[in-house]
Amino acid sequence: MENTDTFSTIDHVITLVNGQTIRVWETLPKENTERRNNTILIASGFARRMDHFAGLAEYLSSNGFHVIRYDSLHHVGLSSGEINEFSMTIGKNSLLTVIDWLNERGINNLGLIAASLSARIAYEIANEIGISFLVTAVGVVNLRDTLERALKYDYLQLAIHDLPEDLDFEGHNLGSEIFVTDCFKYQWDTLDSTINRMRNSDVPLIAFTANDDNWVKQDEVITLINTLDPKKCKLYSLIGSSHDLGENLVVLRNFYQSVTKASMALDKDSLDLDVRIIEPRFEEVTSVTVKERRLKSQIENESFILA
Repeated sequence: MENTDTFSTIDHVITLVNGQTIRVWETLPKENTERRNNTILIASGFARRMDHFAGLAEYLSSNGFHVIRYDSLHHVGLSSGEINEFSMTIGKNSLLTVIDWLNERGINNLGLIAASLSARIAYEIANEIGISFLVTAVGVVNLRDTLERALKYDYLQLAIHDLPEDLDFEGHNLGSEIFVTDCFKYQWDTLDSTINRMRNSDVPLIAFTANDDNWVKQDEVITLINTLDPKKCKLYSLIGSSHDLGENLVVLRNFYQSVTKASMALDKDSLDLDVRIIEPRFEEVTSVTVKERRLKSQIENESFILA
């Protein structure tokens, strides 16, 4: 199924063998822009949908990139499942499914942009999936510490039978037993586990931290970066930002600009952000954001009627 609107977002559905579906949105490069070597795949942060990244897709496509976004299974957004069944491994498998789908369509040169919790998933599989480069923003490197900071308590210290049924994460009920069991079974929880998964990585990486991030310790990101080849990675700080990259328009614009510059640099095998970008007008970003939210509502209404 594909649905095209009067704007540049194209809706796709990946149907899995078990009947579940992953929704994917495609944004084509703007006309008369320099074409890039890589397609950009955006992995949204926890409790963020792909339409939350409409502005970033507009920036990237205005600078010649073909952009792909998706909603994970058992998460917020348009894909199958409920968030109380989400786990890091489900997030990982959702990302791998989208990459396989792109490869089947002949899209093999991929740059991956991953925010917050999805960055931890990206670090897990970066060595396995043959991506051209990785950009992370406020990326989680120590899952247990981030969860404790976000939830105000270290629930991972409890025995499984002592956990509350759900963990309230930004107003969403995360199923504690499923999530915590998966964390320990597949070793998602520690900084050391992240470092081990990235060990000997040759994937070019630009990581952005926020100087006022209360959920991710910058020194732990630096610890990870210091284990990698300095010719292949670089760390930048988003000045004036907290973990919430959308907290105000100034921070959001800085995020769009910085990540677009990073993608353009890495697309040309550079780590230097001293590149010029084409910046879409505020009205253009606002317009595509509104249209995508309407598209999301339309799809939700159609799904409700079919159900």
